[in-house]
Amino acid sequence: MKTILIMALATVLSVSAADEAERQVWRFRNAGEASAWSGNGPLPHGVWPARDGCLQLTSVAKGNPSMSRGELMLPAEQVNVVQLQLESGSAKKCRLFFATDVSPRMNSQKLVEFELKPEIKEYTLDLKALPSWKNQVTQLRFDFLGLKTGETVAVRSIKVFTGEKISTPMVYTTYRPGEKPVVKEFRAGSLFNDNMVLQRDKPLPVWGRAKQGAAVTVRFAGQSRTTATDAKGQWSVVLDALPASAEPRTMELSAGGQKLSFTNILVGDVWLCGGQSNMGGAPQDNAPPVERRKELLETDYPNFRYVAMPSLHRESPLPNDAMEEALSWNSIRADALRSVSAVSYYFGQSVHTSQKIPIGLVFTIKAGSQVEQWISRGALRSIFSDEEVQNISGQRLASGLHNGMIAPIVPFPLRGAFWYQGESNADNEFKYMGYYRSLPALVREWRSFWGAELPVLLVQLPAFEKYPTNSWAHIREAQLLTSQRLPNVGLAVTFDEGDPTNLHPANKYFVGTRLGNLARAIVYGEKLEASAPSFASMERRGQTLALHFAHVGGGLKARGALTDFEIRGADGTWQAAQATLAGKDCVTVSCAAIAEPQAARYAWKNDPVATLFSDLGLPASPFRTDTPEALIQNIQYRAKRNP
Repeated sequence: MKTILIMALATVLSVSAADEAERQVWRFRNAGEASAWSGNGPLPHGVWPARDGCLQLTSVAKGNPSMSRGELMLPAEQVNVVQLQLESGSAKKCRLFFATDVSPRMNSQKLVEFELKPEIKEYTLDLKALPSWKNQVTQLRFDFLGLKTGETVAVRSIKVFTGEKISTPMVYTTYRPGEKPVVKEFRAGSLFNDNMVLQRDKPLPVWGRAKQGAAVTVRFAGQSRTTATDAKGQWSVVLDALPASAEPRTMELSAGGQKLSFTNILVGDVWLCGGQSNMGGAPQDNAPPVERRKELLETDYPNFRYVAMPSLHRESPLPNDAMEEALSWNSIRADALRSVSAVSYYFGQSVHTSQKIPIGLVFTIKAGSQVEQWISRGALRSIFSDEEVQNISGQRLASGLHNGMIAPIVPFPLRGAFWYQGESNADNEFKYMGYYRSLPALVREWRSFWGAELPVLLVQLPAFEKYPTNSWAHIREAQLLTSQRLPNVGLAVTFDEGDPTNLHPANKYFVGTRLGNLARAIVYGEKLEASAPSFASMERRGQTLALHFAHVGGGLKARGALTDFEIRGADGTWQAAQATLAGKDCVTVSCAAIAEPQAARYAWKNDPVATLFSDLGLPASPFRTDTPEALIQNIQYRAKRNP
């Protein structure tokens, strides 16, 4: 087997030298191991045939065979060499696209093109001499050119090395051969751009980078601030708080003869929208009731805007001026809703139309993420041991999403945040029992960034059946207790609108509008009951338990027979109970087989059926009356050791 280093001239490289510094290897022994890769070919996205230990890429009529993998989580300071083992057949060339900046965009990807020869089975590419090779490898993509339709390239493995023993840089290009990427010397933080919404009624920090020692001036809304960059070229100023305004304004920045200008800026309320895949999903796929579809799916809202943080894992926190290109703010347009989070949109539309002020949403969404990925390493170490973090997060990168998606936007001012996540913490007991600490830790940490009174609204998990027994019940309890034990936290109960067979239920309209109503009540002071009924107290009346509820509106209502109530006797066994409405805020439960009931619970399983509601149509939250005190203390947990 021959090995070739692609440079200005081909040079032979010893495999053993690179192997000493091997970082990561992907081999393709079966379709399961290859499922993390995507590309084009004759089979569905992400599904590949493997034969003889190879990944088979077959040319089709449209497009060249290609394979790609994003979110590699590979630090660039350690990963400098990519090695490709393949049987190229009649393929003539390979194009390798890769991205190293923190916000990979098409015009910031690098492109290497090299010839393929049948007698060469292994190609090694040295990537480390790039001026922007300082962040993290976020994407690899291989295109194979020259195959005829039906012919195949067989990829045996892809290896990544530190390449410390390789000193000669490769020749690389961007999309225009010979042009090297240019790092902008003068720039603002990544969220500063045209069309942005700035937070009203709070001091407004503005920051960025410029030449070391340069004087930087920021002008906006009649204010002017000047500062000098520090030794690292960083600068920041703080503008005075401004009232809400839908008047488009321009922010002008200057430094040493260089100028930046951001136009069409509004001032209103900015909300952070975080979570995993259920926080995503387009409004068209999660449509509102028929009577609201024209209003919500066919209407433009020029003063209601959003910006999406790129999905980035990082081993250490990104600075808040790390993005080489500012992120795009967009207004809500009916013809471009596919890129909008449905939950966030329905929430924002509710607040925008009721408060009549500009609204900005910052999306921080990552499918399949655990809450521990969104919390800083220091905060995790203050509540868990290193072993506990490993047990909970497994192979996932703890703190990685905090580092890549939250740290870069601090301290951009916010009005509040809402959070729809928990599914990925329900896989096993380590995860869902750890959630009692992790979720409140997330709330407390965000308040350390954005103010102690930052409103945080939580979405309680809907009904779903395919998880370990009662694991979703524990997640819902942690969410309920967090809303009850921490101030200024709201809870949207949603299990009445879930789909027990679908992890991604199409109920996002109800989720978003319930969150919006919570914000209108808790944050904006509207007089409406937006909280779902929740268990408040219990008294024993002989063989019967009387359960009292808060937030009942005009009174509790049953939808059909009251089911999924259980009571427990002294022997610890739970049995189904008969439940009866016994007043505006009371339900009585009993079981003939239990003479001295000790505790009660409702909807305590993964996929319960909601039968108890307020007269406003809000479902009572699942609960149990005998929550262990240790779990309640976990919600109120404070760090007992330094991070």
